[in-house]
Amino acid sequence: MSIHAPDARSISSRGEACPRRSLAATIATGASSRAALSRMIDRPDGYLTRFINDGVPRALRPDEHHRLASFFGVEERRLGIRDLWSAR
Repeated sequence: MSIHAPDARSISSRGEACPRRSLAATIATGASSRAALSRMIDRPDGYLTRFINDGVPRALRPDEHHRLASFFGVEERRLGIRDLWSAR
């Protein structure tokens, strides 16, 4: 499965991918629902919907980002995870 680059709305003013918008755009390109993907990362059905729409939790855990990125065949940075050790 080939995923396109995020559109301009998925990029923050600092040029970083916005995690919520990037994830929503990536999910929209696939055939899996937010509920199914939430279950895949061992969370309740509404977990990713709440993350995207309500900002709860503030961030996904690194292992959740990794599993979602692996599922979609993209780098974790594509989904908006940031490198905590890189210079800002």
